[in-house]
Amino acid sequence: MTDIDSIDPQTLSPQEFARLIKHASHEQLDAVLDDPQRRCALLDGVFSRMAGQFRPESAPGRDSAIHWRITGGNGDDVYETWITGAQGPSTPQCSTSKEPCHDPRVTLTMAADQFLALVSGNSAPTMMFITGKVKLDGDIGFAANLTKIFDMPQA
Repeated sequence: MTDIDSIDPQTLSPQEFARLIKHASHEQLDAVLDDPQRRCALLDGVFSRMAGQFRPESAPGRDSAIHWRITGGNGDDVYETWITGAQGPSTPQCSTSKEPCHDPRVTLTMAADQFLALVSGNSAPTMMFITGKVKLDGDIGFAANLTKIFDMPQA
């Protein structure tokens, strides 16, 4: 298994990434996430693979932006996931950017370690919301369906 210090989500399968996050200690995750270069590389890697986890058949009926506000480090990182809705004959598409440019349908705010637990399938999104580990602003119903819109890896 790959060491958490040299993690590159682009070279790991989603399942390998999920296992690595699951077995990493809080200290190991903090060491990676507290280093600006490694944090940026890790988050950029996760978001670059998000389109590959997208399930177009489960896309919402309208264009939708998800803003991810990831706290900690030297300030917040904000990424955008843009989903074109299931309208007409066009196949829905998904893209991500570190430069949000659409009004968000929902904004999810969480600490970086909680984000990694969420996207690696190592935490239950509903429980994260109930316990306050994830804060939502916007369409809660849409947010509740994100696990259907994206294929979540299992560790």
